Amino acid sequence: MTLMSSLNTLFPGQPPKFEPHITISSNIDVDLDHPDKTKSDVYRILSACLVAIDSLPKNHSNLVTLGKVDSQRKFFKKLYFQVARDPNLVSFATIIRELFVQLPADIEQENMKKNPHLYTTDSHGNTVKKKSKQSQDGRVEEIDMPRIQREAQEQASLWSVTEFDPHLSLVYNDLHPIDSALWRTIKTRIQDYLNIDNCDSDDLTDNGLGWDNGILKLVLCEGDVNDWVVLGSADLH
Repeated sequence: MTLMSSLNTLFPGQPPKFEPHITISSNIDVDLDHPDKTKSDVYRILSACLVAIDSLPKNHSNLVTLGKVDSQRKFFKKLYFQVARDPNLVSFATIIRELFVQLPADIEQENMKKNPHLYTTDSHGNTVKKKSKQSQDGRVEEIDMPRIQREAQEQASLWSVTEFDPHLSLVYNDLHPIDSALWRTIKTRIQDYLNIDNCDSDDLTDNGLGWDNGILKLVLCEGDVNDWVVLGSADLH
């Protein structure tokens, strides 16, 4: 956090403050409309995450190993450390993506096809599931769960290869491009803080900067960064 605060001062405006983190997956399926269901969903997801991480082989030194410093045009990837694609990290992300993003979405999509009478259109034109009192027809056509699970697994595996981009953000900002003078200052601060010789080398992972445990959090990332809400957390051991 000290390094991030120092780097924030180099960028225009007031870059938002946030905890250092690695995003495992976005679009986790959580019921946010009913507090009791939200609580049970969060507990179920975090519990499954702990089981998943414990099931992976303990054949590495760090789950997270920091790579070189990089930047993109995107606000949320303005300045960040690349993160090595450790097999356990990729496997963990793939499992979470399959169980709590891809599978719920595929089940919902299949249900909409098989049982359209259970859905309606809201005031914004979105297709939503009817409330139990609205659904008078008790007919429900079963969906092919084995096929859906297999396809969800395949899609999650593809996502892990083509889209999963583990990184540790340092600054969120709209500045683009970062000129050479600012880059030199950024690199000097990072190198001095971490006591390393070069923060933009492809061999930075050899410095062993990273960690194996930590805290897993489920965060509602809506609105301003400062308004993000932690729905629940669990310690990784």
